[in-house]
Amino acid sequence: MRPKKAAKKVARKPKKPAAAGAPKQKAAGKAQPRAAPPPPPVLRPVPLYEFTAGGLGGFVRLTDPDRGIEFSRAEKGKALPARAREVLSLRHYLATGHGGLLVPREEAACEAKVSKQGVSFRYQRTRDWPVDATATYELLAEGGLDLALTFGFAQGLRAFEAGLGTLMPMELPSIYVHSGGRWVQAAGLSRVQRFYPRNLAAAELIADGRWNGLRMAGIGLAVEPRGYDYPIVVLREERSRWALIYMALTEECSAVWVNGADRHFGLGLIGADVKARSSATCRLRVLFRQAEELDDVLPCYREFVQEARTTRRR
Repeated sequence: MRPKKAAKKVARKPKKPAAAGAPKQKAAGKAQPRAAPPPPPVLRPVPLYEFTAGGLGGFVRLTDPDRGIEFSRAEKGKALPARAREVLSLRHYLATGHGGLLVPREEAACEAKVSKQGVSFRYQRTRDWPVDATATYELLAEGGLDLALTFGFAQGLRAFEAGLGTLMPMELPSIYVHSGGRWVQAAGLSRVQRFYPRNLAAAELIADGRWNGLRMAGIGLAVEPRGYDYPIVVLREERSRWALIYMALTEECSAVWVNGADRHFGLGLIGADVKARSSATCRLRVLFRQAEELDDVLPCYREFVQEARTTRRR
């Protein structure tokens, strides 16, 4: 027998010490759960219509996001004061001690219907608000739109208000309200909603708890004691003097306001007790005009008032 050869000794390399803070290696052989893959991209058609009317152009969106009418451009030689979306959209239901902020916008089922000259939105009742509403927007050939807003009440409500809003996502332009016998620039402070009420009774509604949701969100409420002289809000591009003029009827508009936090302005409608099984219709108008002087908008307002009141008497 041959003698066995001695086995060679293999020198092992010393292990390097792990760097401080380095993650420990997981034991081999243990399966680790895999992260769930991201969801696939989703494409869905959104009904969208483009319009032009009297040098004013924009879009009509029938579903979210930004459901409603958008003013986005003006033809050459004219200037849009600000890009505006959800123009005069129905946003709030309010009553004594009861604030339904964004209820029509986010809770009420809404159906849209397009016509040759505009669009209508029908809002159904919700569990907490026995109100249905139909908002009919008709584009004007001279630039702007008319809005007829009809409410039906299944139950009576104390001091009911409907809040309309127009959003300006980029920045607030020069906004004017006629108050105390003159035009004043309504400053949109960053965390304040400033109200210009119709009268003392309308001012008292602001403090009855209906706007507590804003206070809880850190937005202060300020009331201009002189209120408004006309329910008119003017957005004007100062260099060219082109303006968007929003107007309502005094007997139908309880207040106008400017909210710097959300970069929007609004109008409160009705502001009175409503009876069960009753209805109410409010009319508003937006015009796109050049206003060298702010008083140049007043003849347009008087014409609107005459037409709206004549239509109501029919």
